[in-house]
Amino acid sequence: MERKMDEMITDTSTDEKEKNNNDNNGETDFIHGICRQKYYEGNYNMFLLIFIIAVSIGVIVQNLKLDNSNKNFTKDYKTDRRKYWVYSAYNDVENKNGLLKHVHLVLERIGYEKSSNTTPWSLLWSHDYPFRVLYPNLHRLKPNQMVNHFPGTGFITNKVDLATSNSKYIPKAFKLPANKNEFLQYASKNKDALFLEKHNQHRGVFLKNVSEIDLSSGESFVQEYVQKPFLVDGHKFDIGVYVVLTSVNPLRVYYYKGDVLFRYCPAKYYPFDPKVLDKYVVGDDYLPTWEVPSLAHPYTALGFTMKEAFDTYVRSKGKDPAVMWTEVESAISEVFLNKEHHIIEALNNYPSGDNFFEMMRFDLVVDEDLKVYLLEANMSPNLSSAHYPPNQLLYEQVLFNLFSLVGVASYINGRGNTDLREQTQAENMVSAQKNIAVWSDECSTKCRDRCEASPICNLCRPCLGAKLRKNLLQAHREFLHKGDFKRLFPPEMTQKQVTTEQFTSLNKMNQLQYLWYQGKCNIDITWCK
Repeated sequence: MERKMDEMITDTSTDEKEKNNNDNNGETDFIHGICRQKYYEGNYNMFLLIFIIAVSIGVIVQNLKLDNSNKNFTKDYKTDRRKYWVYSAYNDVENKNGLLKHVHLVLERIGYEKSSNTTPWSLLWSHDYPFRVLYPNLHRLKPNQMVNHFPGTGFITNKVDLATSNSKYIPKAFKLPANKNEFLQYASKNKDALFLEKHNQHRGVFLKNVSEIDLSSGESFVQEYVQKPFLVDGHKFDIGVYVVLTSVNPLRVYYYKGDVLFRYCPAKYYPFDPKVLDKYVVGDDYLPTWEVPSLAHPYTALGFTMKEAFDTYVRSKGKDPAVMWTEVESAISEVFLNKEHHIIEALNNYPSGDNFFEMMRFDLVVDEDLKVYLLEANMSPNLSSAHYPPNQLLYEQVLFNLFSLVGVASYINGRGNTDLREQTQAENMVSAQKNIAVWSDECSTKCRDRCEASPICNLCRPCLGAKLRKNLLQAHREFLHKGDFKRLFPPEMTQKQVTTEQFTSLNKMNQLQYLWYQGKCNIDITWCK
């Protein structure tokens, strides 16, 4: 009995153990399940965190690469931009809001970066004549470097040198005291003549009779005064024409036909009083076109140029301004033809003349019959609109057309490519041999075997010299990019018409260039003008 009770107790204990074990196992499994769940959840969260960090790092790295790429692009772009610098011994030209404000603006707009002479530069814009002070820099220019002056043009822009030139368009002038006797003889023969006493180094102008002039002064010259000027609303005026010299030997000259600068005296001419300079001398405070009553409406309300507003007024008075403008062209062309030899001589001190161009402003007046008189040529004409803001458009259009004409605005010419083969191919893309080939009939017949058979033969490819060929390629590029500039010299031509009288007075290079332009004119009438 006791044994059975013990067995029962033992069995009961065993069942309880099993139950307890089962309970313990369930609890353990439950705990293990929770642990496993937390383990997987932890791993998932860890994986998610790692994934987010990896993606973030990837984005950051990519942004850094893009940022560095942009920085490198900006760096390369800036390095690749063409550079210019400015020079003046007397004026503040570095200030981008100063005297050369519009020069800086236009150059930046066409892709130039302001720099200094110590960096590889493509353009020097000098406000002063640079060939004395900067000679060490300018006598070893690279082919892609350009300077906005020609050596020797002082014979044109120097007041006394121009005034004493022999020309029907220039009022008679005399150096003092060197030409004192000639002056007195001229004055005695022209008793009604009045004379302006001018100083070569500054803008002072004084109207005097002969008895008042200091004949012993070594700093002045006298020039006959143009009496009875043509007036607009009672005001005397002068005419400023922008002219560009791109080449000498052969000579090429252009003038800006987009507009002309008219400056009117602030006081009415009559009743005339020589003591009142505002009646006959154009100063800094001149009367602008938009304040002249008869010109204000066509210029401001109708949007015409200063030139067209003036021409309209002239026609309303029964006169033809076209004759006047033809004389303006002749007067300016004559100056360059007479002075070219001085520039050619000055260029002998430089390796090449291909690095230079020059823009001047020629100032002229007209009398009551619209007869033209040339007074002076300004080496560095005013290009600041600070005093007259409406002139901004004129100055910037003149500059842009100038840079286009001479190649400063050309992407190809400004690159300075070190690969000569690629550079040549790039230049040929614009102007090549086929673009300068002329006189095909003559070159195919009488010039085929004999270069000396005719002057025209010198333009045939087998006979064409390297210097002239290079110059004619440049002339072709100028034709393509002249914009609102018109060729002044060589002059206008007629198709299929050549006479020796038209160019016998020219030097050999100018004769050949004249024949070349005539050849281009024969092929395409747009080349005639």
